[in-house]
Formats: sequence, structure tokens, C-alpha cells
Amino acid sequence: MNSKFVLVVRCRDASTAKSLAAVLSPDNKAVPSDQLFSMKVLSKSVTLRVESERARSGFNTVRSVLKDAALFREIWLISSEKGASERGDSVARR
Repeated sequence: MNSKFVLVVRCRDASTAKSLAAVLSPDNKAVPSDQLFSMKVLSKSVTLRVESERARSGFNTVRSVLKDAALFREIWLISSEKGASERGDSVARR
């Protein structure tokens, strides 16, 4: 069964989108041979496309990307809050 997944992650700004794509890119070099993987950054969005001959393989790749994106978000929020507190600003969590 062929499968196709499209995941769009909308970020706060273009700089964050580029940073997220950079974080996700190294993990995507070893894509299984039966998979096609592409990533595109456009403005504040990162679009990932995964196509696979095996649905489970494609799903596992998307699940891994989601976990990495969630980890990026948590680290980004912590670093944003730390930077804001060092400057005396307040940062609202989204």
C-alpha cells in the first residue's frame, strides 16, 4: 500500500521556521530506500512530504518528525523565556 503524508508546521516567524528546518534536516538524511522525503520552508511554515511504499514506514517517519518538532518547540520556548528573563521582558507561552 502506497502512502503519502503532508505535514505543515506553522511557526511564529520565518526565522523560527528556518531554525526548525535546520534541526529536522540532519535526521532526514538516512531515509529508507522505499521512501521519498522532502522539506520546504516558505515564510513561517515548514512543509514536509513523506511518500512510502509501506504505510507503517511513512507513518513512523512522520511520528519521528513530530517528536523532534515538539522537542524543538520546548527547547525554543525555554530559551526564549530565559532570554526574556535575562532582558527583563515577559514572554507568554503559546
